[in-house]
Amino acid sequence: GSVRKNQISSGINAEYGVALEPGRGTLFPVDENKVAIMDSKVPTFAETWAAMEKLVEAGKCKNIGLSNFNIAQIEEVLKTAKIKPANLQVESHPHLPNLELLEFCKSNDMSFVAYSPLANPGSMFRKEDQVDLLHDVDVLKIAEKHGKSAGQVLIRYQIDKGNCVIPKSVTPARIEQNLDVFGFSLDASDMDTLNNMYKKVGPKGYRTCGVLHWKHSPNYPFASEL
Repeated sequence: GSVRKNQISSGINAEYGVALEPGRGTLFPVDENKVAIMDSKVPTFAETWAAMEKLVEAGKCKNIGLSNFNIAQIEEVLKTAKIKPANLQVESHPHLPNLELLEFCKSNDMSFVAYSPLANPGSMFRKEDQVDLLHDVDVLKIAEKHGKSAGQVLIRYQIDKGNCVIPKSVTPARIEQNLDVFGFSLDASDMDTLNNMYKKVGPKGYRTCGVLHWKHSPNYPFASEL
């Protein structure tokens, strides 16, 4: 987002690491075939991160972080960073637990922020035979065991891993329910079940926010999953 004069942002993230061509009159330029136009100059992560560090030094924001970067890309940022990334924001849920990435963040003192913790139940990008996590039999068993909803279990899953979690809902009752997740904890058996649930949908799990229309970028972060 933009930071206007006299405004201070609590934090800004560099998202995806994918650079689109500037000066096209739109944030998401595409060619005549509706293919995203990548920035031909391909600014380096070091250049982008240095520009973000200047925002902190100028008092425009308090923290800077990353979103949708893989481990190799984060390591590239860390090589030249004067200010280490405060956090990493990525998709995370039992179909895509990102356990290796989580451990990497912990070892580098970066908070792990999980978006889409319910795995985007209404996403158009879901596999045809993929079971909605809110209706997954294993999630429902855990929910029944604790007297909670499936959504509350999925949010609590992130909290019990030590993660920040940002669920999204437009329904007032669901928003209230999403906040009511502090009166219980998942036990080791629950966590083991949820940590291994990704195997139901593939050896590497399943990402619902893969932004495949950017996969031709040299900095596409999920190339190993293609």
